[in-house]
Amino acid sequence: MITSVSIEAVMVYDLIFSQRSQEDTNTAIDYYDQINPSLGERFFIELLEVYQKLSSAPQYYSFISSVRISKIRDVKLPSFPYVVIYEVQENKVYVIAIMNSHKRPLFG
Repeated sequence: MITSVSIEAVMVYDLIFSQRSQEDTNTAIDYYDQINPSLGERFFIELLEVYQKLSSAPQYYSFISSVRISKIRDVKLPSFPYVVIYEVQENKVYVIAIMNSHKRPLFG
C-alpha cells in the first residue's frame, strides 16, 4: 500500500560573497596557518560546512538585531570565535563579512 507523503521542496540559495568576506576568510586562514597549518584547514572546512547550511536553510539563523527593519543575520562557526554575517534576498544569500566575535562588532 502506498501512502501519501508530504515532501517539502528544498530550495537551494545562491551564495554571493562580498570582497570583505573573502578578505576576512583569507585573514583568518592565514592567522590559523601561522599557529598550525591544520588549524587553517579546519577553519576553512567549518566555514564551508556553514556555507552548506546557509545554502539550504538561511532563515534558520537569527537576526543580529531586534530592530524589525534589520535583515542582517549571523551564524557562529562551531569551534572558532567567528560568525558569518549575511543577508537573504529572494533566492540569494549575500555573505557580508566573516567576523571574529572577540573583536569590535561591525554593526551596533
